[in-house]
Amino acid sequence: MGKCNLLSRQFLLLLWKNYIIKKRLWIITFLEIILELLFAIMLLMFRKYIPTEQVDSVSYNIQQITTLPSPFRTPPRKISPWELVYVPSNSEVVKGITKKVQQALGTNMKARGFTSEQAFDDYIRYHNESSNVLAAIVFEHSFSHKMEPLPLKARYHLRFSFSPRNTLVTGRLFLMPKEPEGWRTALLFPLYPLPGPRNHLLSDGGNPGYISEGFLAVQHAVDKAIIQYHGKDFGKWLVNHVTVKVKRFPFPRFVSDNFLEFLGRVLPLIILLIYSLNVLMIIRVIVQEKEKQLKEYLQMMGLSNWLFWGSYFVTFFCSFLITACLMTMFFFIKIFNQPILRNSDPSLMFVFLVCFATSSLFFSFMISTFFNKANMAVATGGCIYFITYLPYLFISSRYNQMNLSQKLSACLLSNVAMTLGINLLVKFEIKGDGVRWDSLMDTVSIEDDLSFGHILGMMLCDSLCYALVAWYMESVFPGEYGMPQPWYFFLKRSYWYGYPKPLFRRYIDSEDVPRSEYMEAEPVGLVAGVQIKHLSKVFVVGSNIKEAVRDLNLNIYEGQITVLLGHNGAGKTTTLSMLTGLYPPTSGQAYINGFEITRDMVQIRKNLGLCPQHDLLFDYLTVSEHLYFFAMLKGFSKKKLNNEIDRMLNIFNLEEKRNAFSNSLSGGMKRKLSISIALVGDSKVVMLDEPTAGMDLISRRATWNLLQQQKSRRTILLTTHHMDEADLLGDRIAIMAKGDLQCCGSSLFLKHKYGAGYHLIMVKEPQCKIKKISQLIYQYVPNATMESNVGAELSFILPKENSQRFEELFTALEENQKKLGISSYGASVTTMEEVFLKVGKMVDSKMDLKAIQLSASNKEFLRQVSRMSLEGDEMGIYLSDSDEEKNQEEQQQQREHHYHSVKFNTGIYLYSQQFYAMLVKRATFSLRNWKLILLQILVLLTFTAILLRAITFYSEVRDDPALEMNLRQYGRTIVPFSISGTTTLSQKLREYIQVLLKDEKQVPQLVKGNIEEFLLNGRLCTDRCIVAIEIDSRRDRTLITALFNNQAYHSPAAALALVDNILLMSRVGTRASIQVSNKPQPRSAIKAARETYHNRGHEIAFSLFFGMAALASSFCLLTVTERIIKAKHLQFVSGVRIINFWLSAFLWDLFNFIIPCLLLLVVFKFSGVKAFVDNYHAADVLLIFMLYGWSVIPLMYLMSFLFTGSATAYAKLVVFNFFSGMIMVVMANSSIKTLDNLFLIFPNHNLGQSISGFYENYKAQKYCTSVASKDCEEKGIEYEKNIYSWEGHGIGKYIASMAISGFIFLLILFLLESQLWKLRNTLSRCIFFRFYTKWHKLLSLICNHCFFSIIFSGFSQVYYRWIPILAVDRISFAVMKGECFGLLGFNGAGKTTTFKMLTGDETITSGDAFFDGLSISKNIKTRRISYCPQFDALLDYMTGREIMYMYARLWGIPENHIDHYVKNMLKSLLLESNADKLIRNLSGGNKRKLSTGISLIGRPSVIFLDEPSTGMDPVARRLLWDTVMRTRESGKAIVITSHSMEECEALCTRLAIMVAGKLKCLGSPQYLKNKFGSGYTLVAKMQSDSTDADMEQFKEFIKCTFPGRTLNHEHQGMVQYNIPSDNLSWAKVFGILEKAKDIYKLEDYSISQITLEQVFLSFAEQGTAEDEEND
Repeated sequence: MGKCNLLSRQFLLLLWKNYIIKKRLWIITFLEIILELLFAIMLLMFRKYIPTEQVDSVSYNIQQITTLPSPFRTPPRKISPWELVYVPSNSEVVKGITKKVQQALGTNMKARGFTSEQAFDDYIRYHNESSNVLAAIVFEHSFSHKMEPLPLKARYHLRFSFSPRNTLVTGRLFLMPKEPEGWRTALLFPLYPLPGPRNHLLSDGGNPGYISEGFLAVQHAVDKAIIQYHGKDFGKWLVNHVTVKVKRFPFPRFVSDNFLEFLGRVLPLIILLIYSLNVLMIIRVIVQEKEKQLKEYLQMMGLSNWLFWGSYFVTFFCSFLITACLMTMFFFIKIFNQPILRNSDPSLMFVFLVCFATSSLFFSFMISTFFNKANMAVATGGCIYFITYLPYLFISSRYNQMNLSQKLSACLLSNVAMTLGINLLVKFEIKGDGVRWDSLMDTVSIEDDLSFGHILGMMLCDSLCYALVAWYMESVFPGEYGMPQPWYFFLKRSYWYGYPKPLFRRYIDSEDVPRSEYMEAEPVGLVAGVQIKHLSKVFVVGSNIKEAVRDLNLNIYEGQITVLLGHNGAGKTTTLSMLTGLYPPTSGQAYINGFEITRDMVQIRKNLGLCPQHDLLFDYLTVSEHLYFFAMLKGFSKKKLNNEIDRMLNIFNLEEKRNAFSNSLSGGMKRKLSISIALVGDSKVVMLDEPTAGMDLISRRATWNLLQQQKSRRTILLTTHHMDEADLLGDRIAIMAKGDLQCCGSSLFLKHKYGAGYHLIMVKEPQCKIKKISQLIYQYVPNATMESNVGAELSFILPKENSQRFEELFTALEENQKKLGISSYGASVTTMEEVFLKVGKMVDSKMDLKAIQLSASNKEFLRQVSRMSLEGDEMGIYLSDSDEEKNQEEQQQQREHHYHSVKFNTGIYLYSQQFYAMLVKRATFSLRNWKLILLQILVLLTFTAILLRAITFYSEVRDDPALEMNLRQYGRTIVPFSISGTTTLSQKLREYIQVLLKDEKQVPQLVKGNIEEFLLNGRLCTDRCIVAIEIDSRRDRTLITALFNNQAYHSPAAALALVDNILLMSRVGTRASIQVSNKPQPRSAIKAARETYHNRGHEIAFSLFFGMAALASSFCLLTVTERIIKAKHLQFVSGVRIINFWLSAFLWDLFNFIIPCLLLLVVFKFSGVKAFVDNYHAADVLLIFMLYGWSVIPLMYLMSFLFTGSATAYAKLVVFNFFSGMIMVVMANSSIKTLDNLFLIFPNHNLGQSISGFYENYKAQKYCTSVASKDCEEKGIEYEKNIYSWEGHGIGKYIASMAISGFIFLLILFLLESQLWKLRNTLSRCIFFRFYTKWHKLLSLICNHCFFSIIFSGFSQVYYRWIPILAVDRISFAVMKGECFGLLGFNGAGKTTTFKMLTGDETITSGDAFFDGLSISKNIKTRRISYCPQFDALLDYMTGREIMYMYARLWGIPENHIDHYVKNMLKSLLLESNADKLIRNLSGGNKRKLSTGISLIGRPSVIFLDEPSTGMDPVARRLLWDTVMRTRESGKAIVITSHSMEECEALCTRLAIMVAGKLKCLGSPQYLKNKFGSGYTLVAKMQSDSTDADMEQFKEFIKCTFPGRTLNHEHQGMVQYNIPSDNLSWAKVFGILEKAKDIYKLEDYSISQITLEQVFLSFAEQGTAEDEEND
C-alpha cells in the first residue's frame, strides 16, 4: 500500500508541475486555443450563409422509354442524321436486331457497322463525324460466320458518348475526390451523397442520364428485339401487349442542406490542422526535455519512466480534451438558428474526437522516441504527421472498390481513420440519421461495409500500436543519455518480474580492490554505498575512439564524503554520468546500495540525489516549487516538507528568492538550488558534480557545513576544482587523470605520498624583484625550489629538513618586504593543490606548471607587448609556434624570431574578413547539421511530388470502364414487387421474379397494396432497395413499371434489365438471359484537349506551400539559437558589423534555398508539370523562387525576434507560412480584389499568385493554340504573351512585390539591429528619470583629460516586474589602462547585470559609461571591448579551433597569422588537445577556457571577464592567470568578477565589493586588507584520528599563546583564527606552530598575512549586521 501511495503522489506531483508550467505560459496556451477556434468559427459562418430547406416528401412522374428523348429525335446537323453503330458488322443477327431497334425508336437514324470494337474506338477518337454517333450496340459474342444465331444467354454492351449531351454536369471543390463526369461507371453511388434525393427536382433522375441520354430507350429496344428473336410469335405478342415504363422511387420528407457536402470535404483538414498544433508541441516538449537531460535527471531523482509518460499523457490529453470540448460545443450549439451537426449524438462525436486525440497523442510519443534534438524532431514529426494524411487522397477515389479488410488496414494511419470517420459522419447526417450509439455498427449504405464503430476501434488500435512502438524504441534506443535494453528485452523474464534480490556485497574484502603504493588501505567495518568494478567508457566519434574512463575500481563508503578530483576532461563527469544512468558503461560493473547500474537503475534512483555539472532546472518553476517538487518526488513527508524547504532556503540564503523563477537566478544561486535539490528528501546516495562552482564564499562555506552535517546518513561522492574544498570535506580523496584512477586515500595519506615540504607563497607588487627574493631564500634554504611564478603569485617549496632555518628566513622576508616588492606572504605545509599538481605532472607533462612557466624569453615578450601597445591600437604581437624554430642552431636566433608583430586589418579588409568569418560560420552550421538540411529538402521535394501526383491523378483523362447492369453489383438487396391482376402472364411473372431474384441472391419482397406508399414509408427500403417492380395486368394489356432508387447511379438500367429478363424468361424459360453493360465511348481528340485544360494553378501553388513553409522556417533556427545563448551578442561585442552579420547569413541561406529549388524543377519535370520546364520556362520559375527566397528569408529573420526557443519558432513559423499562403491566396481570389493588393507585402501570397498565374497562363496559351482554339473565343479565355505583365494572368506585380518587400524587410532588420538598443535605452530612462544630464556633462569634461579606459558614473538598472527591482544602484568608478579591476560580491549582488549593461546586453536605466572617451549610450556598436559572459555563449556545432578562428577574423587578425595566433592561445590555456572536438562534446571546464580565450583575442581596450575560471582545474586556472596578466601588462584594462579570492589577489590591482547593487568599498587589495583586516591568518586542520578533546586542547593552546586571537570559523576539524600582529612577527608565529604541530595532532596548517578571503568574509559579516540594524 505504501508503494502505491508513493507512486500516486509522484504522479500527481508531475501533473502539478506540468500544470504550473502551463499556467505560467498561459499566453501561449490562450493563443493556441484561439487559433484552434478560428476554424470552428469559420465553419459557423459557412453554416450561416449556406441555407437549408425543409422539403416535403416527393413523388415522381412515370418516364416512357419507347422513344428517344426529344433532343435526339432531330439530327445533330441539318445534313447528317444520328448514327446507330453496331458491332460486329459481319453478323446478320446483329444487323437484324439493329434494324428492329431503328424501327422501335422511330427516328430517321443511320446504321453503321464496324467489324471490331477497336475500329469503332478509332472512329470516335479521330473522325470529325464521330459526334453524330448516338450509340453503339456491341455484342460480346464472337460470331464464326454471318448466319450464326444469337445464343440464349445474350451479352452486349451499349456505348454512348462519354460526355453527357442532354444532362447537367456537377462540379467539385479543390483537391477533393471528384465524381467522374459522364456515366460514372467506376462508381455505384456518389462518393459524397447529397442531402435528400439526388437531383430531387428531376423525374428522370438527372445525371448520369440513363433516361435523358436515351440509354434506357436503346436498351429496351435492343432487349425487345432479342425477346422477339428468341420468342418468335409470342415475342411479338409480348412486345405488342406489354408496356414497360420506368419511375423514380418516391422520397420521404427531408432537409436539403448543401452545407453538409462542403463540411465533409473540409472538416477532416480542419481537424487535422487544429490537432497538428498540439502534436508539434508535444514532440517539441518531450524531445527538448530529453535533449536538455531533464528527463533523465527526473529519473535519477526517483521518477519511474512510466510515470513520466503517464504525466505527459494526462497533461496533453487534457489539452486535447479542451479542444475536443470546444469543437463539440461549436458543432452542436445553435448560434445561427441551427447547429453544424443536427442529427448526431454530441457524446459520440466527443468520443470520436477524443479517440483521435488519443491516437494523435501516442503518435507524438512514438515520433519523439526517434529523435534526440528538438529541431529535428519537430521538423520531421510535423512532416510525417501530414504525410500520413496523404494516402487518403488516393484511397478516396478507390474507396468503393475496397473491401473491409483493406479499409481497416488503411485506418492503421490515424489521420486516414479520422478522415474516413468524418466521411461516414457526414453521410449519416445527409441521410438524416446522424451517428448514434444505438446504430454504432450500422453501415451507411449497402455498398459500404465500414461502420463508425470500426473507426473508433481502429483509432484505439492505432493508439495501442503507436504506444508499443514508443515503448520499444524508448527501451532499446533511449537516446544519448540512458541505458539501452537488448532488442529482445520483452522476451526476458527479468524485464517483467525483475531480478532476484541483489547480493549485498557491501563489506569489502581487501582483495576486491587493486592495491598500489598510492592507494590507501580500505577502511575496515564501513558499509560501501557505491562499489565500482573495472568500469570503462569508450566514446566513438566518427573514426575516433576516446577512452574517457579506463578500468576504474573504487569504493565509496556510507558516512563519508569521497572527493573525486581531476583536470578538465579527466573523466570525472563521465564517471558520475555512468553511475547515475546517463551513459551506459562500455564494460565493467558498478553497484549502488547493492543494485547493479545496468540492471537495477530504477531501484537505484529511488534513493539517489544528484547535483549535475550544469544546472538542470525548470525555467518557470520558482525556487520553493523546485524544492517542493523534488522532495515530494522522493516521497518526503508532507508534514515536514515546509520546514525542510525553509531549512534549505535558510542554509543557502535563498529566502529572498523563494518565489523567483529559476531562469531569473544568477549562476551561483542556481548552483545553490541544484545542491538543495540533491539533498532535499533524505537521499541515501548523493552525487555532487562541482557543486560550489560559481558560489560566493559565504554560500560555499554554508554548503561545506551542510555536507558535513549530512554525511553521517548518506554516501556522498563529490567532484570539485577547489582544492581547499576537497581537503576540508574529503574523508577519502581519489584523483583521476586521463581516465585512470591515479591515487586514493585520506588527505593526510596523499600529502605524505606526494608532499615535498613547506610552501612559501608571496603576492607580488608590480615592482617585485624576483631575483633578489630568490637569492634571499637560497641564502637560508639552499635546497629551496621555485614552484611557480604565475600572475601576481610567486611560490617556493622549502624542504622539511631545513625547517630550523625557516624562522630566520621569514624574519628576513618581513624586514625586507617593501624593499623586495612583496605585497603579502604566507606559509603552509603540503596542500591538496600540490598533491593534485604533482599527480597531474606524473601522468602528463603538459600538467607540469613549472615546465610551462614564463622563461627569460617570455619577459622579452612582455616588453615587446608593452612597447607595441604604445605604438597604436592597430598593432599587436603573438608568440609563434616554437616548433618552427626547433631546427635553429642558436638560441639568440630563436629568440629573434620568437615573436611576430601583427598589424590588424582595418577598413575594407576588415569588412571582408568579418564577412568571410560569418559566412564560414553559417557554412559550418549547414555542414554539421546536414541531416537537418537534407530533411528540409526532402520535405519540400516529397510533399510537392506527392501532392502533384495527387493533382495529376485527379486531372488525368481516363475512359470509363464497362459496368454490368444487374443487382449483383450491390450485394444482397431487397426487391419489392407488387402484382395486380390474375392473368396467366401475371402468374408467370410472379414465379420468374422470385426465381430470378433468388438466382442473383437478392431478397424478393411481395407488397400488397400501393408499392409507392411502401417505398415512402418503409424505412428499410431507403438503404436496402435499389429497384422495385409494379405489375398491372389486364386481359389484353399489361403495364410493368420498373422503379429505381436514384441514390444509386445505375439503378434505372438495372431495373429495366431485371424487367426485360423476367419477360424473356416468361417465354423462353430460365435458360435464357440478357446481360447488358454500359461501356461509354472514348473521348474524341478535341474533347480530350478540352478536358486537359484545367484552371489548377492554385492547386499547384498549394502543393508547394507546406514544403516551402518548412524550408523557409528553417532559416530561423540558427538566428534564434544565437540570440538566446547570447552568441550573437558576443559577436557584436567582438566588433562584427550588423551588415556583415546579416548579409552573410542572408546570402548563405539564399544559396541553401536555391539548391532545393533547382531540385524542385527536377520534380516538376518527372511529375509532368510541363508548364514549369518546357520552352526554357525553368528560368522563369527559378526567378520566382529566387525572389521568394529574397523576400521570405529576411521576413523569417524579423519574425525570429518574437520567439525564445528555436524549436518553438520553427514549429510556429511553419504554421504561419503555410496558413498565410493558403488563406491569403484563397481570399485574394474571392470577389474582394482589394485583398490581393493588401497581401502583396507577404511573400507566401506572392509565391502562390505567381506560380498560379504562371501555370494558368501556360495552360490557357496551350489550349488556345490547340485543336480546341475556337473555344477560347467562345468562353472568353485569354492569355498573356508577356508573362511579366501586370494584367490578366501576368505575374509582374507579384514579382515586383517580392523584390521590393525583400529590400524593405532587410532595411527594417538593419534599422532594428542598429537602433533598437538606443530606443530601449531611451524608454528605460524615460520611465526611470534621474538627474542624468548633470552627471553626463561633468563626466564628459573628466573624460577629455584623463587616461582612463573606462569610466562609470551613476550606473543604474531597474527591472520592471510587477514590483520594480533595483538591480544596480548608481555605481561609479574608473578603470585605467593596464589595470585589472575586480568586482566582487555575493550571488545576486548585481555584478553580471553591470557587465550586461556595459556590453549592450541590457539597457541603462540611468547614468553612463565611457570607453576611451566615447559614451556607451551613444556609441554602443563602435566601442572596442571583449567579453567573457557568465554562461558560455558558444556555438556548439563548431570546434574550439573553428570558433577561435572566427573571432580572430572578427578582430581583423591577418589570415596568414591566424593559425599561429590561435595555436598560441590554445596552448596557453591547455586547450590544444581538445581544439578539434565539437564544443558540445567539451567538458564544462574546457568550455570555460574557450570562452575566456575568445575574450582575450584581438585588440580590445577593455576586457570584461565574468567568473572566467569557474569549473577550471588548478593547472588551467593558473595558466589563465598567466595569460590575463600578460594581457593586462600589454596595456589593456580588465574588469573581472570572481568568487575566488585567490584569483583576485593574483590578478587585480584594484577591487570593489558590491552589495545589493551598490559599491560598498573600493581600493587596491592591500588597501582593503589594511582597512578591513590586520595581523595574521592561522588555518589549522586536525588529523583524522583526532578527537573533540584534542581540538579543545589545541584551541586552549591558541587562547593562551595568542591572547588577542579571534576564532573566525570552525568546520569539522578545521579552525581559522585571526591573530593580531602587535609585537608578534610572522616568523615567530610560524615557529610556535611548528613546535606545536606534533603535540596537538595537526595534519596541516598555514600562516599568512590577512588575505582577501578574510577581508571579504569580514566585510560580509559587517554588511549582514548593517542589514539587520536597518531592518
